[in-house]
Amino acid sequence: MTKSIVLLFLLSVSTICYSQSLYTALHMNDGKEYKFGRPKQIIEENTFYSSSHTETAKNIKVFDAAGMLLTEERYTPDGILTAKLTYVNDTTRHLKLSRIFERWLKYGRGKEIATNQYDEHGFLIGTIDSTAHGKIIDVVKIVNNGKGDPIELVLFDANNNPFGKETAEYNYDKNTVVTSVFKNDGTKLSSDTAKIRFTPATISEEDKSNYNQYNDAISYSTKNLNGSVNLYECEYRYDKTGNWIEQKTYIITLKSNGKKERQLNKLFKREIIYR
Repeated sequence: MTKSIVLLFLLSVSTICYSQSLYTALHMNDGKEYKFGRPKQIIEENTFYSSSHTETAKNIKVFDAAGMLLTEERYTPDGILTAKLTYVNDTTRHLKLSRIFERWLKYGRGKEIATNQYDEHGFLIGTIDSTAHGKIIDVVKIVNNGKGDPIELVLFDANNNPFGKETAEYNYDKNTVVTSVFKNDGTKLSSDTAKIRFTPATISEEDKSNYNQYNDAISYSTKNLNGSVNLYECEYRYDKTGNWIEQKTYIITLKSNGKKERQLNKLFKREIIYR
């Protein structure tokens, strides 16, 4: 399983646009925070490990009665609120309509708004990012195929100047999508392959060994911009509902003698409060 390469050269333009990659647009309304039951709140403690330091963050997520994410608060390890995301949802069609992103910075508070646009079929066709005062920051325009899956994404600045393009080619038989990022002059910057869906029905016989009985990945890989590949393995602990409450992710190093070395890369813990 490889992750889609986000439009890294575009991300510096906007701090909140959350459909700046076709992969993100494809999964915009998946609701991947949980799989079973109806949570009211999820409290997360996420720890990231590297050779030089350890970093921990705490998130509190609140869900509406329809089970959609309503707010997310992000805290430092010592309990200082640094950011808050507030969503407006269409609970009937299960679509995210907008997101307000507030940040508490050293010299004040920032607030930006992302508004999603859908066609008559409920397919995402764009996102407008603006300041709290309504000034447009940038605009994302998306073209979809007949299935409603995005095949082209272009980011424009406030003056309607394009910054680049990403395209997608789908292989539904293999449940894969190939995304490519281009500069304005047509130069390809990167290409990557990712899964289209993550349901039991879409997992191939070849990939079944990479998932456990809860359909959570126990091994996967990611591709770096230089073409190198990182290998990972995951271990889980579950609550009685079937949602994981602890996830350990190890980065795998293959030694010349054929043995593998596992080093803890991430430790995610969750307390799930159900309705």
